[in-house]
Amino acid sequence: MNFTVLIVDDESMPRKVLCDHLPWDELGITRVLQASDGVEAIDTARRSHPDIVISDIKMPRMYGLPMAAAIREFHPGCQFIFLSGYSDKEYLKGAIKLKAASYVEKPIDLEEVEQALRDVIRDIQKSDSQEDERKLFFHGERRTDTPPGSKIFKYRQAELDTLSDSVKRRRETETVNILHKFYREIRRCEGTEPSYLRHFYRQIVYVFLNAAENCNITAITQNADYYLYTAAGQDTLAKLWDTLFSLSGEYFSAFADGDTDIASRVERYLEQNYTDCGLTVQDMARELGFTYTYLCAAYKKSCSKTINQRLTQLRVMHAKELLSGSGKKLYEVARSVGYADGKYFTKLFTRETGLSPKEYRERHRNEI
Repeated sequence: MNFTVLIVDDESMPRKVLCDHLPWDELGITRVLQASDGVEAIDTARRSHPDIVISDIKMPRMYGLPMAAAIREFHPGCQFIFLSGYSDKEYLKGAIKLKAASYVEKPIDLEEVEQALRDVIRDIQKSDSQEDERKLFFHGERRTDTPPGSKIFKYRQAELDTLSDSVKRRRETETVNILHKFYREIRRCEGTEPSYLRHFYRQIVYVFLNAAENCNITAITQNADYYLYTAAGQDTLAKLWDTLFSLSGEYFSAFADGDTDIASRVERYLEQNYTDCGLTVQDMARELGFTYTYLCAAYKKSCSKTINQRLTQLRVMHAKELLSGSGKKLYEVARSVGYADGKYFTKLFTRETGLSPKEYRERHRNEI
């Protein structure tokens, strides 16, 4: 990166010493301009937009501090290194107020000035890198047309509390609207550091994780590391918020129409898997994204029976069909409906129907 420096001093000797003896090329400084007082410096700065101004404080026509303030009005990114023999506290206070990059006392120590320049250049490069990151984060590319002085987003705990209440009460539309509102506000605040917004993103993720844990939605809680760390590192705001909308959708889909929907999902799963001799409710809960306890309680609340009771009913029903309409042997019927142990199948079938499988076949053969 090439830098421009403006040296301002009413005495020619200090300007000459700085121009002749500092390692400008090594510092990446390609233009070194001069001005003899504050007024001339302002005119030069308007034309050349220097990155750094090295200036004396006490000069004819205009002192260094009001000169710096005037330059900052049209060139806010300009950095200042003040050189002065004055130790007056008022001058120092003024330099601090202007956020001067450095203050070097006269007589000039070239090594001290060189170090001050190196520090300022490093800060400028760091600031440019952060600005590039912001532009990429907000626009998906390193644009150069982001307006300066953009607003900074600050979230309030009360807003997160409102979101949390909406999530816990399963108000999907309200939750999505809040997420959209956050997104719109952030898009108008391009001065915000991406690291701060990633922190805010994690606070929203915690809202969903806490709610999912309370409802035993393991499909979400088991992916906590992904949402909190992997996804949080995405390079644009749009991708970050897409993840939040996806998380919200996954959370609310776990409830859908409440316990009735859970019951229908259990029914579909049992119909598709009742022939599996190794089927367990624990496996089903894991695949459906719920904890075992929550799934069993929700199903029983909706259907007034346990999942295992329903599985037994389903297997017996299909066993009846096979016994009355096929020539399969009893152990084959047992395996066809999910029982590896023929004796256990016979015992259970007899308990449920009042007839042994053999007796049932004899009474109902060819009914189907």
